[in-house]
Amino acid sequence: MKKFLVIVVALFLFSCATGPVHMAKTEQESIKSSYGEARLKALYDINSPLLHDIYTRLRLNQINIYKEGIGFTTLRDLANQGHYYLMVNIRPSEIVFDEGSTKPEQRFSKVMGGYVEKYLAFVKKSDIEASGVEGLSLGIYWPVRDYSQCKENGGFLEYIIVYLSKDDLNNLYGHRKTFAEIASHSEIIASLDLKAPAHMKPVYH
Repeated sequence: MKKFLVIVVALFLFSCATGPVHMAKTEQESIKSSYGEARLKALYDINSPLLHDIYTRLRLNQINIYKEGIGFTTLRDLANQGHYYLMVNIRPSEIVFDEGSTKPEQRFSKVMGGYVEKYLAFVKKSDIEASGVEGLSLGIYWPVRDYSQCKENGGFLEYIIVYLSKDDLNNLYGHRKTFAEIASHSEIIASLDLKAPAHMKPVYH
């Protein structure tokens, strides 16, 4: 009986273990400065003050940043041509789901409809006007936890990454199009329920 109780306690402690910490704690952890692609490294060298400004803005608004979440990334089209985007990946503390009471598609639609546009507002028009930037890659990460075991730790991460072109963003900032309109033809990638990243269509909850 004692052995059984020890196993139960061990399982409970394991389910509440903090696990890997994906949130950046410092500016150095937040900004991606190392790149294997020469074009991305050049973008970083030219625009590093912009990355510092974005980091400061997010921290002042108490928005958690994913590790190496601020920088530049490449989006390749069907012809394998690279397009170079400003990258902002965050992990807002307000977004968390109970695995037992939600389904992956519900979590996707909730974040897509309730949070992507909200956090897009923290990216300024001037950010995407930086030299060599063709658009914005906005990533939102969130934990899915087993609330029956622990509400504060454990579980796994899911994410959405939305790629928005400079033209679409200018139309949004100029109030010529809504977010739903530009998202309808944007590249959206999500990793849900521990599965490999997949292309998604926008769904609003």
